[in-house]
Formats: sequence, C-alpha cells, structure tokens
Amino acid sequence: MLRRFNELSPRERLLSVGCSVIVLMYGAYLLFYQPLVTESVLLQQKIRSQGQALQHLQQVGAEVAALRRQGLGTTPAPEMENQSPMAVIDSSSQQLEIKLFIKRLQPEGADKVTLWLEDVAFDKLVYWLAILEDKHRLTVIQADVDRQAAGEGLVNAKILLGG
Repeated sequence: MLRRFNELSPRERLLSVGCSVIVLMYGAYLLFYQPLVTESVLLQQKIRSQGQALQHLQQVGAEVAALRRQGLGTTPAPEMENQSPMAVIDSSSQQLEIKLFIKRLQPEGADKVTLWLEDVAFDKLVYWLAILEDKHRLTVIQADVDRQAAGEGLVNAKILLGG
C-alpha cells in the first residue's frame, strides 16, 4: 500500500492524504462526538420531565396538606364503609386500572389482605395506596417493593393491607 502511495503523483498524494484526514475526522465525529451530543440531549429532556414531575408532586402534596388541615378527604366513601377489604381492593383497583397488575390476592383474617403485584408503575401504585388509606381506611402494614430492570418506573410489590 505504501509502495502504491509512493507511485502517485504529488497532486494525487495530497488528495489521498486530504481524503484520509476527512474520513478519519468524520469517523471520529460518528464514534465520539455525535453519541455524546445525542446522550446530552436525552439527559436534558429527562431532567426537564423530572423537574415537571417534581413540580406536579409538590403541588399535589400542598393540596393534600391543605385538604388534611380542613379535614376533607379523610372520611370513607359511604358506599364503601361496610365493605370488606377484598371488595374495596377489587373495586378501587378496577377504577384506577391496577387490577391487571394484581397477580395474587390472599385474605389474612377478616380485616387484612396480602397483594402481589407485578410490573406496575410505581407512581400509580403509590397513588392507589394513598387513596385506599384516605378514602377507605385501608393502611399499608407491610410493603416489599422491588424495582424491575425491564422498564423504568415499573416495580413488583408484595403489600399487606389492613383496616
């Protein structure tokens, strides 16, 4: 290859070297710079979305605190007052579209229930548990939550609820 390069005229050598430099620079751009820029843009988008989520959660937290100070939202719904924990879990999970994620439901006496949930969004799970506690007086006695590697924000959980 070096022999062939030496056989070229000076003008062809200059052109070959110039093209080689351009190809090497473009390769370096594709291998190093472009992935960094792409990742930077993605991280900026994630930071913005996380900031928006934080702002929303702070706003909701302030609203919940205000409602608790006023004493609202802590009385059980009249139609749910005399229902068993199993019935409350069934109806509320269906309303919030969590029933699909409940893989097993086991009663523990008259006022306790153990749930196994798989691949449920963590935010949705926490929201549902808060509603169960505020509106239906079902509290979380024990919770074992494991993050799923398959998807962001997805968890598996084993939860013991009691009334």
